Amino acid sequence: MENGKNNPIIDLHSHILPQMDDGSQDVQTSVQMLRRLAEQGVDTVCATPHFYARQESIDQFVCRRMNAFSQLNDAHIDAKDFRWPAMQLGAEIAYFPGVSECAGVEQLCLAGTRTLMLELSYTQWTPQQVEDVASLSLDHGYQVILVHPERYAHIKTFQADMERLLSLPVALQMDADSLLSWRKRKLALQLLESTPFPLLGSDCHDLSTRPPRLAQVRQVVARKLGKEMLEKLDETALIWTQNQTVETWEV
Repeated sequence: MENGKNNPIIDLHSHILPQMDDGSQDVQTSVQMLRRLAEQGVDTVCATPHFYARQESIDQFVCRRMNAFSQLNDAHIDAKDFRWPAMQLGAEIAYFPGVSECAGVEQLCLAGTRTLMLELSYTQWTPQQVEDVASLSLDHGYQVILVHPERYAHIKTFQADMERLLSLPVALQMDADSLLSWRKRKLALQLLESTPFPLLGSDCHDLSTRPPRLAQVRQVVARKLGKEMLEKLDETALIWTQNQTVETWEV
């Protein structure tokens, strides 16, 4: 999988940690998902399980996440028949009121950074949601990534709210499923072109219904938007994950 200028290939969005959410349900599945990503040339995988504030505290989530990573690390000790990508722990935060003032939210950033990945509501956006994004970015200095914004096009205020969000220094991350769907692809490509901070993620969950397909989606982007866009995606991913403390596998 070519990336133009030999930047590392980073999968910004995955549900690859075992038994964390609706993603991988066991260690064996996680290993096979990592194997597929490695075969696609991925150097670093951002493990971003769902965080729902109504279900657990941040401390509980972080503890579960580390336990899941430890299970996967144990599997790595026993299975070295492929080059395991590095892993950067993070979270896909489901928006909740007051997220911008939530104590401890920095623990949900991609490890070693100030980068937060935020999933907005699928129902009508409120002015408060947009203001919380602005506050996270401008008042608190987080690098906010809005994940799969192409999924929200059904919301009545989508266009107006996106104009406001695009005026902020936030990144937009498109999903593989959208860019590989002819019905959703047009908007996803438009959004990639509209932001100075475009990003891609596989958003892989399993091996069948939502498998790792980063190589396929990169080919779509190169074909539709050119290799220059692919280079920009890789450069942006490197910047937004830099100063990282990547979890390394024990040997």
